[in-house]
Amino acid sequence: MPASPSVKATTPALAAVLIGLLLTLVAAPSPANAADPTAGAIGAMHKSLGGNGGKLGPAVSPQRCTLVQKGCYQTFTNGSMHWTKSTGAHATWGAIRTAWKKSGWERGVLGYPTSNEYRSGSETRQKFQNGMIVWTAKSGAKVTLAKAPSSFTIRGSGFGHGVGMSQYGARGMAAAGKSSTQILQHYYTGAKVTTMSKNADASLKVQLLTGKKSVTVTPRSGRLRVKVGSKTIESGSKVAIERTSSGSVKATVGSKSYSGSKLTLEWQGTRYWKSSSATTVSVSGAQNGATGIYRHGRLEIGQLKSSLNVINVVGLNKEYLPGIAEVPASWHSKALRAQAIASRTYAYRNLGAVKPACGCNVYDEVASQRFLGWTHENAGDSGPWRTAVAETQTMSGSTVKSARVVTYKGSLIDAVYSSSAGSKTHSAAEVWGSPVPYLVSVDDSPSKYASAQNPNALWSVTAKQADIARAFGLADVRSVAVAKTGSGLVKTVKATSVKGKTASLTGDQLRTKLTLRSASFSVA
Repeated sequence: MPASPSVKATTPALAAVLIGLLLTLVAAPSPANAADPTAGAIGAMHKSLGGNGGKLGPAVSPQRCTLVQKGCYQTFTNGSMHWTKSTGAHATWGAIRTAWKKSGWERGVLGYPTSNEYRSGSETRQKFQNGMIVWTAKSGAKVTLAKAPSSFTIRGSGFGHGVGMSQYGARGMAAAGKSSTQILQHYYTGAKVTTMSKNADASLKVQLLTGKKSVTVTPRSGRLRVKVGSKTIESGSKVAIERTSSGSVKATVGSKSYSGSKLTLEWQGTRYWKSSSATTVSVSGAQNGATGIYRHGRLEIGQLKSSLNVINVVGLNKEYLPGIAEVPASWHSKALRAQAIASRTYAYRNLGAVKPACGCNVYDEVASQRFLGWTHENAGDSGPWRTAVAETQTMSGSTVKSARVVTYKGSLIDAVYSSSAGSKTHSAAEVWGSPVPYLVSVDDSPSKYASAQNPNALWSVTAKQADIARAFGLADVRSVAVAKTGSGLVKTVKATSVKGKTASLTGDQLRTKLTLRSASFSVA
């Protein structure tokens, strides 16, 4: 086809200029792809390794001097360079760089690199301040410490065993608009929230105190009475109770004492002693050594392992649940209802024969559920919690006729729960060794929502060398290897000493020994 008449012939000189300009534009890198400059010791090392055409390639970030020990670093296409005054500038790349990153970079157990990579037989090695990383084609990159570090950093998530309902997860879901039923059926896989009339007016035995030889019970705004055998003794003041050397339980009321194998205390204004007086009693040493205050039920005081055993017998729905203090009453109402239903289900499941270990159905602390009695029920800010309890049960006059619970295939579930689990809850099989169909690992990302305000979503602690060595029973510990399950639960932790001796613990064992918040953690 002939050229358009409007196209003019180009002179040779102009053509040369245009071609030169085009070549310049093609050859010149755009600002977005231009290499950052290198300088100083990092620049000199980069040059010695071949510069932009070498192993590292061009720089992709400016040099920054913001690290510990006044260190500097610069990132390149294929790795990075780190410098301190004491170590000089050294490059890291590939599998060794990845292993160093996993160890915590310069803040981890290895510190800064003190050499570049070098070959030693079939191994590729790189030295660091506190050891080296050795790579082989068969084993990959392995960290070897030359000395035991002074401490280890343990980073984790969640608080508690992490099985079943996550309380902060429930808070996050409630803030996102989920109902209490949706929350519970999310965390208890395949379970159903339903209404049950059975046990609605049942009584529960709660252990308040054991392991003590003596206790005092003091009434306020009314009177109490002590029943010992066939005797009933009234008092408007403190009653001292002790286990005697002969093995009996003795109550001292005023100047007189009464003994028996066990005794019962009742007070005015309860279902055991009808009265217009709204009496409370305080029990010394209850609630982890503090004084517990109780409005409802009665006390049964017997013996357990050569000490006193103090049991509060209360109505499960009307008297026990309002005194449960598992989550702040300020939380979203749907999260509170989910907690009320879970707490009730847990208590229902523990009705029946008392546990031989405590002579009770449930403990008053986290081994079961935290029960503070009147201290919590009567607190100025506990109204929303009492409302949540009331909204999940049906009354007929003053009697509870039915209440909401969680079931699996028609049976009450073991409604265990914890503060939070992290990214996923853990299965019962992972934590306790036996599978439970409704206690499997599920998503717990709601516990990390900003609305959950979870202080344990991520946590970090520093463990001293002496504490780590003591936990594993080793002279020292130079490295720690962690193996996890699919949900992030630590299955085993293996420690290696400087001399190569090893010892292993389960994640839960190390959690107990170091009082960690959960068994979902990493060690560096």
